Amino acid sequence: MFEFPIAELITPEEQVAVARCVAVMAAKDDDVADSERHFVEELMGQMMLLPEERDRVRREFDSPSDIVDVARDVKHREARVFLFYQAICAAMADNVLVDDERTALIALAEAFEFDAEIAALFIKWVQDSLELRERGQQLLMEL
Repeated sequence: MFEFPIAELITPEEQVAVARCVAVMAAKDDDVADSERHFVEELMGQMMLLPEERDRVRREFDSPSDIVDVARDVKHREARVFLFYQAICAAMADNVLVDDERTALIALAEAFEFDAEIAALFIKWVQDSLELRERGQQLLMEL
């Protein structure tokens, strides 16, 4: 998992936008699983968002904004890469990447002007990494 960018690289407004986008991604399949909620809550804790900022993020579960509109508030490249990674992880938090989630990830990559081929490879890499980690955890439990 990528670590949260150094505070100097991402503004408080960008932090809220990142968390909102991740919540929007969790809501893309019209069913926010407990694992997806937990993922977003953990991210907000990592970023130490204020209670009112957390409430704003949680509202995205029930009434999701357009992910690209929210993402426009993320200006720094490091924050954009971090957001893209976290959005993929949020989409995979329930172990399923549905078409609406993939479409949103592609739209996000386009909005950030990421190379389409590299973005697709990055999505696949994150998926593979998460699946490998899950398989490793299952093997550890069986030992």
